[in-house]
Amino acid sequence: MILTGKQLITGDGKTVIESGAVLINGGFIEEVGAISEISAKYPDEEVIDYSDASILPGLIDMHVHIGGSQQRIDDEVRTNYMIGYNGLDFVQKALERGVTTLRDVSSADTLCQSIINAGKRGMARNVPRIFHSNMAIIATGGHTWQWDSSVECDGETEVRKGIRYQVKTGAHWIKVMSSHRTDGVSEYTQEELNAAVDETRRHLRKSAIHATIQPSIEYAVNAGFDTIEHGTDINEDQAKRMAEKGITWVPTLLVHYHTFEELEALRAKGIEFTERQWETYNLYKPSNEKFKKNLKKYFDLGVNIVAGTDMVGTGEADVAGEVALMVEYGMDTLSAIAAGTSNGAKVLGLEGEIGILAKGAAADILVVKGDPVKNIRALENVEDVYFGGKKVCR
Repeated sequence: MILTGKQLITGDGKTVIESGAVLINGGFIEEVGAISEISAKYPDEEVIDYSDASILPGLIDMHVHIGGSQQRIDDEVRTNYMIGYNGLDFVQKALERGVTTLRDVSSADTLCQSIINAGKRGMARNVPRIFHSNMAIIATGGHTWQWDSSVECDGETEVRKGIRYQVKTGAHWIKVMSSHRTDGVSEYTQEELNAAVDETRRHLRKSAIHATIQPSIEYAVNAGFDTIEHGTDINEDQAKRMAEKGITWVPTLLVHYHTFEELEALRAKGIEFTERQWETYNLYKPSNEKFKKNLKKYFDLGVNIVAGTDMVGTGEADVAGEVALMVEYGMDTLSAIAAGTSNGAKVLGLEGEIGILAKGAAADILVVKGDPVKNIRALENVEDVYFGGKKVCR
């Protein structure tokens, strides 16, 4: 089967093929090139023509909480079963948006693995590729202690034991929380974070850390986590060291922007804030300003940046929206698209296998109406989605 379009955006951050075509065979991409070349070489292949559309790799969301959009469930019907159904609904809707791969960085115990297993056994349809950390490792009373998506572990021994449990449940990644909203406080010591990274590597896993403010960011860089989530207060020296160490930044711009805009709209209507709302407003207003100031600067310093939506505010894996904010904050369009595709694949250890239109890669393909290079918001105009070479959403 050959897909043809007005243009192919390969996802490598630099290549656009005008009047391009991609040949799919057995769930993988067999060839990519100009329509004239591919059609002449394979004259008997079925051709699906998207003449006015752009063809891209499936998007990758590197920061979701599949069980975390519980605000969509009314209190009177919320049960563990409903959380499971909600999680399945979330991943299926992500696929409809062209997000073919998700990395979950903490949900309820065994939720993600159960959805993966249901998809593998044919019990659930349209389940995208999922990598997960099962539950997050947190200090007693630490960030998200109220939720069922974390486990409290204190001291190096407990941290190591907590990590071993996540590995036991099938976790591909290990997620650690080290900061909440109090500046100058890290909920874990440097020694505990060092132990977390060491134990994670010992189990041949990768590590992600929620580190928003100082000194938790400094401790995270020192420890050598694979990804730093949020990282609102990353300074220039830390960005340089992240680039040197190969530490990836997952800024989650969208959730900060979305939450701040919602609160700003309430303020404009004269609605009185609660104490919690003022706390959130005073946190997210400067965080948006810091992202605008630093995103392009740190990208230019060589920090690998990937798209992660955190979807707490929106309830959706809106990678298109996250990528659009990257462009608004100064990244060029093709680099921002790479942040939502091939950059994430590299971090997952799947470079060349997903997130790219290239020979041998999985045929995870997003077709959108319009030209995202000229207008990045075209990524939101989904026409078709292919997963493993099969059309799964239209």
